[in-house]
Amino acid sequence: MDNCFELFAREGYASLTMRRIADDLDVSTGTLYHYFSGKEDLFFQLVEFTISHDLFDAEDALRGAVTPKQRIENLFRFIQERESYFLNQYFIWIDYCRHEAVDSRKDRRLEEAMEQYKEGISRILDTRDPQLTEFILVTINGLIIQRLLHRRGPSLEALSRLPRRLIIRYMEQGFQG
Repeated sequence: MDNCFELFAREGYASLTMRRIADDLDVSTGTLYHYFSGKEDLFFQLVEFTISHDLFDAEDALRGAVTPKQRIENLFRFIQERESYFLNQYFIWIDYCRHEAVDSRKDRRLEEAMEQYKEGISRILDTRDPQLTEFILVTINGLIIQRLLHRRGPSLEALSRLPRRLIIRYMEQGFQG
């Protein structure tokens, strides 16, 4: 899956074929079709793989963080340290959406993936506030997309300062409004 991730990031979803993937992985096309029904099936297996690894690694990065401030700072540091990886991940997802996600069945699979991220964020940050979890995911998505579109702009660390402070304050004091 790691090799597939790199291949999808480098080549883009639309330009890849099962033959090209098999060649790059140094397996036969038949072997690849034995495990995956097609490129889309492989893509969604890759999505599942990356989500589980992202959440496992994020949980590890937050180990020992007790306060909301520590948890949020560690989460955003984790994302900053893996900025290149997350930029590639978003590129792959956006490329897939641009070319394939036009029917509700496919859209549902991507929505389920986002739900997995939300559940993971809720668990690792120890919050049961669905609006906060949604806000954190939207913030992370927005920051990564901003960096994807404006790589010479402010760093991820700089872009995330205000959202981090807002999230920490909300978690520590609750919303007073």
